[in-house]
Parts: sequence; C-alpha cells; structure tokens
Amino acid sequence: MLQEAGSELPLKGSIQLPMQSLTNKLSQHILAKTRFLRQLQKLVTSCLPLDCHEHIQVTGIRENQLIILTDSPVWQTRLRLYSPTMIDAINQQDSLPMVNRVKIRLSPLQREIEKPAPEPRNLSDNSARIIAQTASAIDDTGLQAALYKLSQRSEQKKKKP
Repeated sequence: MLQEAGSELPLKGSIQLPMQSLTNKLSQHILAKTRFLRQLQKLVTSCLPLDCHEHIQVTGIRENQLIILTDSPVWQTRLRLYSPTMIDAINQQDSLPMVNRVKIRLSPLQREIEKPAPEPRNLSDNSARIIAQTASAIDDTGLQAALYKLSQRSEQKKKKP
C-alpha cells in the first residue's frame, strides 16, 4: 500500500476505542432485546393454559403484530383462539407497543427431545445354544468367555429363579 507524504496510518490504539464503544452498544442492545422478549414471553404465556406454554416462542412485535412461533398446525389453530386475550394483555401494558394482530408461524421449536429407553433385547434359547457352541470352538480365551457370558442371557435362563 502506498502512503502519501505527510500522512500516517492510524495507530492500533485509536481503533480499539471506537470498537470497544461499538461492542458495548451492541451488547447493551442485545441485552435490552433479550429483556424485552422475556417480558413479552412471560406476559403471553400468562394468558394461555399451561399445556400451551411449551409449544410457543414469542419472537417479537413488528408492525403492530405479535409474532409467535409454534411447533404444529394443531397448536397454531389453538393459539389463534387466544389471540384476542393476548392482544388485550399486551395493549394494557404501557411499556409495550400497541398490537392489533397476532401472527402465528410454524417452526420446530428448539428443545430437548427425550428419547425413550431402548427395550431390552431377549436372546432366544436356540441363539444362546448356538453362541455357546461357537464359544467352545474358539481358542481366544477372552472372546470365549465373552461369548459364554452372552449365551447365559437367554429367555429360559432368565425365567428360572
């Protein structure tokens, strides 16, 4: 890069101050937005039955519309029934913008899905017998012991006290 006579490149320290200020302002804006959304989420869920709470996420207010995400068309339809209640609750709050409509969009909500515990598998008596026969023909003692142990897990042996 060519430099004109008499001009200097900006010093590293002079860039850091405006960047820190910008970062500070962005952090404050994000925190304020987060507080606003929490307040809105709390207010909206207070208007709804408990079984609706885990199926909604308030995303904000845009152009006098409350925007809500839900995870299925069934909940979308059910939430529409509560639209007037949500609008009234928001409009009673002086600290919130006026709302005249609720827009409910479909989107899978981010939450942990509980996986059911796998059912224990049963080993048939015939399979247990074949595994034991295989174990008797193997020279490796570690593998042989593991196969014998596996063959002991048959249905018939579990039923015996």
